[in-house]
Amino acid sequence: MKRIVTIASGMLTMAGLGALVVASMMSLPELDPKEHECLALNIYHEARGERVEGQIGVAHVTLNRVNHESWPNTICEVVYQNKQFSWTHTIKDHTPKEDKSWQKAKVIARDVMIGNVTDPTHGAEFYHANYVNPYWADSYNLTKVIGNHLFYSID
Repeated sequence: MKRIVTIASGMLTMAGLGALVVASMMSLPELDPKEHECLALNIYHEARGERVEGQIGVAHVTLNRVNHESWPNTICEVVYQNKQFSWTHTIKDHTPKEDKSWQKAKVIARDVMIGNVTDPTHGAEFYHANYVNPYWADSYNLTKVIGNHLFYSID
């Protein structure tokens, strides 16, 4: 009888360890809360009026810059780099006012950060609204138009 209890105990221990391994593999990825907030704020202020694909595009431009040698290597540094995103220097209070749009921006930021969403901009590092004509637009390759935004790549 003691041998059966020992075998059963060992099987339960192994099953528990297996469940623990599976659960840890399924847990949510760790995100840096500050970096997540910076990306969500950029999405919110730059594209909350756009459809989801456009918001994802803005998020990817931010990350494409993080991954490019010409820009800083953190999301917050890219977002708050001097005069790169207009809201950072034209709006005094960066606190989101529209809760539904803010919640959506946070979800999009998370999904882009963990790699759940492909880049609809095809690697763009720049974008602008279709109602402006920045001096730099002719210097880069137009990669995608999504809603009211035109996306450009250096390469």
